Amino acid sequence: MLRALAVSMAMWMVSLGLCAAETTPAAGGAYRDTGNEASKQPSPTRTNSTTTGSPSGEDAAAENELFEAANKSRKLAGVPPLRLEESLRAAARAHAQRMVATEQLEHRFSDEPPLLERMAHASPLKMDRVGENIALSSSASSANDTFMHSPPHRQNLLDPRFNVAGIAAFWSKGRLYVVQDFARQVPSYSARQSESLY
Repeated sequence: MLRALAVSMAMWMVSLGLCAAETTPAAGGAYRDTGNEASKQPSPTRTNSTTTGSPSGEDAAAENELFEAANKSRKLAGVPPLRLEESLRAAARAHAQRMVATEQLEHRFSDEPPLLERMAHASPLKMDRVGENIALSSSASSANDTFMHSPPHRQNLLDPRFNVAGIAAFWSKGRLYVVQDFARQVPSYSARQSESLY
């Protein structure tokens, strides 16, 4: 009975357009679901096709707005800013396109590798921690507001251990699909540099 209620609640939360943030520490490489918090999204509307800025539905302006909002929130929290990393943006875009194609909010589709692997395939960066926020919203500002009012999503946005990010936003059928991928890039040292550290 409790399991059925939990499944019903999870389905209801996904239908509201927000999925729990996922964070993967490097140790073990397994997903850690940080919770299920949701806020009701307003009904999305889009009347002008120029909103997307791209025939594919990609909205670069929304991506930049979400990135700037993240760094503004981090500054207010006294946390160092994120650096936009194009390879992580590509990973986020690829995942957002999968969500658009399937019309589903998912952190991991059945044929996808875990988040850390997915991001490592797309990026040459050395990363030891990754996280992801996903949402379905009516605008970039609404998605950011919802993220900031959801503890697990807010935790990803304000995590001082994350120092790079890639953000994707795609319109489909009047709805904005958002993927925020976060990572901690660790320095890469040559053998000589490593010796000088000790």
